[in-house]
Amino acid sequence: MRARAYAKGTILNALATGIGSAFAVDLVVSVSVKEDSENSLIVNGEERDPRVAEKVLENFGIKARVRVKSEIPERCGLGSSSAFLNALICALTGKEIFASRVLRLNSELSLKAGISYTGAFDDASASLLGGFVISDNYRCLLWEWIVKKAFVAILLPEFGRRTVDLERIKRESHKLEELHSKLKRHEFFEVMRENTKFYASILDYPIEVVEELWKEGICCGLSGNGPAFVAFGSKSEVAIAREFWSSYGKVLIRKVPEKPSESVVITSELFMKKE
Repeated sequence: MRARAYAKGTILNALATGIGSAFAVDLVVSVSVKEDSENSLIVNGEERDPRVAEKVLENFGIKARVRVKSEIPERCGLGSSSAFLNALICALTGKEIFASRVLRLNSELSLKAGISYTGAFDDASASLLGGFVISDNYRCLLWEWIVKKAFVAILLPEFGRRTVDLERIKRESHKLEELHSKLKRHEFFEVMRENTKFYASILDYPIEVVEELWKEGICCGLSGNGPAFVAFGSKSEVAIAREFWSSYGKVLIRKVPEKPSESVVITSELFMKKE
């Protein structure tokens, strides 16, 4: 049993309001599952604590050896946990994979395992479906799924990850509520800029990483809770980001996948009802 999923980049972090937006990145995690007498987890050849995998395996009533090959840097805000859960759930599901079931189980298990504050429904959706998504994480529904061609630059900076001050984020969440209408109008540049200003201030990330690129009109910002930054756009826009970011750390160039990572069945129950 095998399956795979994508990494993601952030447009709007759902931590503050529960409304999030993300896009897929063609960094891939692949999972293979073989039933066994004991649970085990091996990631890129290294044995890991299997407790998160066990929560998924228990849901399917089996014990298994889980092997993972991943291109996604961990603890960087690129959705490595959401991608892993997507791939593992898909591998265990069988031939007919309903996207809504996979994504809601992913969200539920993310909360149970303590690896997400909101269930990361936006991250999981981008990771499985490809393209761009806008979601209500608390209701586990998508406002919209958008498929379009784009290139991506990813900065893996030399500075480390910061501690999340969830109480302050919630206390100041009203500052991001006006972005919801901008999301619906696909004003992604404005949303990424304001999202990054908000979270970079609270999490203490350097804003100068993106200020010069904003002057060039490039869609870019902090991904998740960092420390990675992402930019998307045309090949030339991504090249500008790569050149500017090269002094801050390692820069990867990828694309936004334009199709789901697995052959999934996408039904209307995944989406908000239009008023």
